[in-house]
Formats: sequence, C-alpha cells, structure tokens
Amino acid sequence: MTKSKNLVAVQQFMTRELLSYEDELFGLLYCDIGNFASQRALKIATQNRRISIYGVRGVGKTTAMQGVLWHALSTSKDAKIMPITVTVKGARAASSLRELEDAFYRSVISGIWEVAEFKKRENKLKKGAQKYAPWIGRKITEAFGIVFPPLALASDLAENGIKWLVGKLKQTDIESILTSTTIDSTHVADILINRLEETGALPIFVIDELDKVASDTLLSDFFDGNQSWFQGKRGILALTYTFGESIKKTVTSSVRRLSTVEMYQGVTTQEEVEKIIRSRAFLGISQIQKEENAAIQAIQEIFPTDTIKTILNVSAPNTYLMLERTYEAIQKAIESKSKIVMPEHVFREETEIKIPTELEYQILKELSKGRLSPTKIAGRLDKASSSIVRALKGMMNKNWITRVGVGKRAYYSLTARGDAATKRLERSR
Repeated sequence: MTKSKNLVAVQQFMTRELLSYEDELFGLLYCDIGNFASQRALKIATQNRRISIYGVRGVGKTTAMQGVLWHALSTSKDAKIMPITVTVKGARAASSLRELEDAFYRSVISGIWEVAEFKKRENKLKKGAQKYAPWIGRKITEAFGIVFPPLALASDLAENGIKWLVGKLKQTDIESILTSTTIDSTHVADILINRLEETGALPIFVIDELDKVASDTLLSDFFDGNQSWFQGKRGILALTYTFGESIKKTVTSSVRRLSTVEMYQGVTTQEEVEKIIRSRAFLGISQIQKEENAAIQAIQEIFPTDTIKTILNVSAPNTYLMLERTYEAIQKAIESKSKIVMPEHVFREETEIKIPTELEYQILKELSKGRLSPTKIAGRLDKASSSIVRALKGMMNKNWITRVGVGKRAYYSLTARGDAATKRLERSR
C-alpha cells in the first residue's frame, strides 16, 4: 500500500504545465535545457537583442521563453527590468492584416496590465508555499526571494503606467480601453511603452501564439509591416512548424529582418529527461514523505535509469509527450501492482496501437508536406470532400492531426503521433 501511495504521489505533478515565470513552482520545476534561457537572457537583457525560436508543438518553446524572463529577473543587475508576456489572443481568427495587428497590440497592452496586477497576487503566491513539505516550501520561498524585488518594482511601474494611460485617454479603467472598438490599439500600445521607458523601465517581451494565424502570407505581411516596432524592443518570439514542414521561406525572411532566428531543440539527453521527471516526482512524493533524503531515495528507486532512457527514446524531443507518457507509465505500474516504473510500462499495449487506413495514410502523407485545408486535400487525392472531412474528424480524435482556424479558413497539420502512425504503417508493409 505504501508503494502504491508513493506512485500516486509521484504522478501528482507530472503533467503540470509551467506557462509563466509567476508559477509558484517555476523555480523548482523548470529545467533550462542546454542553458538556453540563461544564455539568451543575457543577450536580450544586456545587449538589447531580439531572438525568434522555432520548433514543433510541445517541444517546450513557451516554457523556455518564460525561463528567459525568470533568468533575466534573477540575474540581471538592472533592477527595472519589466517582463511582459504577450499571448496574442485572436490571432487564429484574424483574416486581415488590420485584424491581426489589432489583436497583437491589444495583447501587448494586456501583457503590461498583467505585470501591473502582480502585486495583488504576491501574498497569495507566498502563502502557497506553506502547503508543501517544509523543505519544499523553503526552496519555493528562496527561489521567489530572488525574483520578487525586481518583479515588485516592475509591477509598480506598470501600474503607474496603466493609471497614466487611463487618465490620458479619459477612460474609466483599462478594461474599457481594451474592449473599445474605436481606439487605435497600435498608437495606445506605443504611447504606453514610451511612458514606461521614460520612467526607467526596461521592457522584455515574450511573444507567443502569434503564429497561430491561419495564413503564412498574412503572418509574413505582419512582420514586414511592423518591423520598426520590433526593432526597437528587447525580446523573444516563438514560431511553430509541424512535422515534415519547415518554416515558410517568406516568414523566415521577414522575421530575419527584425531578429536572429534559431531552432529550439527541446529535450535530447538522458540527463535532461532525468532532471525534468525526477524534479516533478520529488515534489509529488514530498507530500507524503517526511524527510528529504527519504524522498530522494524513493524517487531513484521508482525511476530506474533504464526507464528514464526508454522515456527519452520514445518521446524526445517533445516535452509534452514525454510527461504524458511518464504519467501513463506510472498508471500502468500502479495497475500492475509494481513497486517501480519499468521500461515495459512506458510502451503502449498492442491493443492501443492504431494503424491508419489507406485513406488516412494518404492524408497523413500529404500533411507531412505542410498544412492544408480539407478542400486542398480532397483535390490532391481526387476524393470527395465529405469523405475527407469524416477522415479528418477521426484522425483529430486520435490526436494524429491538429487544426488551426475554423470553417473555410481551417487548416490541418500533422502531429508527433500522426507522424508515428504513418511510420507504423510503413514498417508493417
């Protein structure tokens, strides 16, 4: 029973997402793969650089960018760094350059507002550490103790900036500005940032979700038309590509005019996998283990080296799939009444493995060349649109493909699981 409790506890934090440097556990669970964040934070914060990273979905780009903010806050000597996360809401639905620009600049304003709201969450975050084991609570407090001072100052500067903006535009509050249909979002974002810089703030922008726009041409036009805004900023931008499809040349060419462009490799070594999994497992088991050394020993026993190596082999470089696979492996160990997670628990049972039908295989092969609309797929395969739509729906349920956009602007892309399904059929022939 004790061993089962250990496995259940280990499973608890395995798939917890780390999407913000403000997460109470970010300093404990974040793994700086290949020193990516620490090296890029130095370039961005002190050398005023702009970097764009690209990689497949699930490889950990969002978390890595948040890691850049964490390192900038915890190591920079300049106390007035202001970390601004710009999650571009509405990019997927944008059908014109004007709509995309409006979505982007409203998200910039929202990102600054989020910084201003930090001090309201500060006490809640500090109190959150008290619910963990004493040695875990101490580590959380120590980690946050490094970033709290500069973040609190950034929050004050952002709050003053937001109040100034509301007064200048003669509005009741920031919400009325963000929901207004008459404001020029580009102008408002610019005057707010200028105000912050005049008060000594050094904004660092992390830009995510911008590439969810359905059209590569629209995305390229956005970068071309807004170069001057990006070139005056410090920050990092994420771009996504699907299996079998590189970033379009037009997009890459446009982005290179405003930043360096590099691939984010994700998890590639056993050491990285071990650190990620065991740190999460350690946090979970601390809920029932009274001593830190006992918790460390339990984790080492639960995850033998061979199991870690197997997880790497079947999941890397996709961090999302790696953690999902680990969660499922723990569940299988519990169900089989095993005391530890064995390599055989990592593999799926044969009954779970699905082989694509011939039509599904043909669609997957087309999507391996790049994202396509149902109409394009039907045209290339000379099939009825209705049968293509039915097949796409079934493959979505199997997580073999993913969709961007809706209706006539919907585009489908291959996922890691879809790529694996294609290869399974090819090996079986």
